[in-house]
Amino acid sequence: MKKLLAICCLCGAPFAGATTLVSPGEVQRAIDAGEKITFVDVRSTAVFKNGHIPGAINVPAALAPQKQLPPLGPVIVYDEGLGRETASEAADAFAQKPGISTRVLEGGFAAWESSRANTTKGPGLKPEETPFITYADLEKVQGDDVVLVDLRKELRQVREGANDSQSTTPPEPLTDLRKEFTKVRGVTRSPFNVPQSRQAGTSANTKPLLVLIDNGDGSAQATARQLKAYGVTRFAILAGGEVAIARKGRPGSSRSSSTIVIHRPGAGATNPTNK
Repeated sequence: MKKLLAICCLCGAPFAGATTLVSPGEVQRAIDAGEKITFVDVRSTAVFKNGHIPGAINVPAALAPQKQLPPLGPVIVYDEGLGRETASEAADAFAQKPGISTRVLEGGFAAWESSRANTTKGPGLKPEETPFITYADLEKVQGDDVVLVDLRKELRQVREGANDSQSTTPPEPLTDLRKEFTKVRGVTRSPFNVPQSRQAGTSANTKPLLVLIDNGDGSAQATARQLKAYGVTRFAILAGGEVAIARKGRPGSSRSSSTIVIHRPGAGATNPTNK
């Protein structure tokens, strides 16, 4: 009886607040029980067209305050699930409109996909979509719902005019991610088997947002493909990787040389990559 009441209350009673979270699993159980649910997708129209929750209404987050909507009753608002809180902000705006109460889909569309729930994405090959997050956004979304995946390697600087045997300086120390982002849940070398989220107010069944950090060698993109193959979609690559962290997200380079190479044990200093 308690389980039935929980499902019925999902969309049959006013929500406790605009930022109240509901997990994909809870929503799916309500749908399976015959509940009619209205979804509002606050991602951009272009992204929405590439795939969304069936029946969702698209209202980009920036338009939420001025958008005129009918009295939809209880609605579930979702964004891409990359921790930017656009869904929460939009839900607050929708909740001010007559006849609308809101909840936010925990983990957004990425968590919905990871739960293997229905979407409008058709079968077949699709252009590769790689979500990125900026240093500034990562600073804002730090929390127990975020895990950093450290894929970085040592970097050596190429010295102009040096011969092959003395072409590089000793590697610069990598930024200590735990000190740089003190509010994240943790740092791991492997994105697989990361414990589920335990953020206050969130479901224990929703995986945290994985932020992949490399130093421009493509390892983040390779790991992203592996995650997709395992059905994990709630992740983002830190744009600029280690270089962006070293310069605190500011444009330009904080390093003394504009040319760096990735150093691997036993490998020479070859194939420099211009930054």
